[in-house]
Amino acid sequence: MATSRIRSNETPRHRGSSLQQRLAGASRPALLRQLSQRRGVYAQPASQADIQALHAMLDARLTQPIASPDAACAVQQARPNSIWSIHAQDGLIGGVAFLPLNGLGLYNLIYGRLNLQEPDIESIAVRSERPAILYLWAMVARGSGIVGLSDILDFLDTQAFRHVDIWTRPVSQGGERLAIKLGFEPFGQGNHVFYKYDRSGP
Repeated sequence: MATSRIRSNETPRHRGSSLQQRLAGASRPALLRQLSQRRGVYAQPASQADIQALHAMLDARLTQPIASPDAACAVQQARPNSIWSIHAQDGLIGGVAFLPLNGLGLYNLIYGRLNLQEPDIESIAVRSERPAILYLWAMVARGSGIVGLSDILDFLDTQAFRHVDIWTRPVSQGGERLAIKLGFEPFGQGNHVFYKYDRSGP
């Protein structure tokens, strides 16, 4: 995935609020859930058909090569709930994909050895293994799809993922702006710049 870079002193700090608050742009985390319920938006682990449809949505929006549906399905099979689809009454409106990386996967990511178009399953924290990090692999939404993140954020607060940091590399300026809005902060240098959301708090 391509990297969009900003100067670190341009990145806002949001240490006092949750990711839900940042998404909602409000002081109450419950607002995101209220919006999702009001609009009939919900998220669920993506099926194979969902993954195919999400791939088409991403492919239509990005100029960079992206992972194939087969690669995404392999990750979902190795670690269920890695990829989520967001739905409304009129059907699929978005989705989020994570790579739950183990120690080997984190090492390979840092040193440029992880193929993000076809991740090595040996780099994935499978089943009940606690990930070293969650890599935000892809996110796409249309309309009110963003409010469907409420269900995904609730899942990430379960024991298996609580306090696991989220890393990403935006592939577009829009993705970079969203990452900054959500509280991701850039670190690294040269070709090794990532954005990190720190979840290591108490």
